[in-house]
Amino acid sequence: MAIGDTPIIINGGSVSIEFDENTFPNKGGKHSNDQKKIVSVEVTDDNTGQMQTIPIPANGKCTIRITTR
Repeated sequence: MAIGDTPIIINGGSVSIEFDENTFPNKGGKHSNDQKKIVSVEVTDDNTGQMQTIPIPANGKCTIRITTR
């Protein structure tokens, strides 16, 4: 992670996505929907097509941190 870059953070329970102005210009801040729950996270490597699915507990509580450069 380069100096000054902040991660994109996705929290479960109710779904909240938080990122700063440097990640997506004019779109930064916290965005939330308390009517939604995270049930799984799917990560696919577009080079190999290999996919990993991570199930999330029924309460949806988790933190996903995405780092950018």
